[in-house]
Amino acid sequence: MANTKDHIVEVASGLISLRGFNNTSVDAVLQASGVKKGSFYYYFKSKEDLGYAIIESHLRRFSDHVLGKAFSNTKNALIELEDFLDIILELHRQRNCSGGCLMGNMAMEMSDIHEGFRRKFQEVFEDWRIRVAGVLQQAKISGQFNDHMDPTRLAQFVIAGVEGGILLSKVKKDIKVLENCFKELKTHIRLYISHT
Repeated sequence: MANTKDHIVEVASGLISLRGFNNTSVDAVLQASGVKKGSFYYYFKSKEDLGYAIIESHLRRFSDHVLGKAFSNTKNALIELEDFLDIILELHRQRNCSGGCLMGNMAMEMSDIHEGFRRKFQEVFEDWRIRVAGVLQQAKISGQFNDHMDPTRLAQFVIAGVEGGILLSKVKKDIKVLENCFKELKTHIRLYISHT
């Protein structure tokens, strides 16, 4: 039973990445997944409910496959941050820039028209910022970064750079755009390295 639910979420995520949330109907999800309408409504009360499930599923994957791998507490902070960017870059390279960032796409589409989704995406991006800021704060405490580095501001800048780079790369259909954005992010982060 859980496999059917996961299958629906996975298929719907793929459709929404390419079409958007509003342009993806429940019927389109049913057709693409091969699931009957009764089964869909057994797992999801509505399309909105499916949307929240997609966000939660993406959060778990991102936490496991990106944050969990990059921020392992076994490396210094600079390496962790660069690994974070490298893992994201590799994911988008494998997809050939198709789809962009599902969370970013849905956030742009839904935040002005659906308060529940807006609040959820605010939580998502705040959670990512807190994770990155935590790594930066530890680096500052350990003396790896200088006192001019503000972990909260730099973390916000990193997340904005990641999302903006993904968007530009998607629009141009060129992974080099994302590669260059991430090189600049790494250069910027390195400006705060303590040389004392």
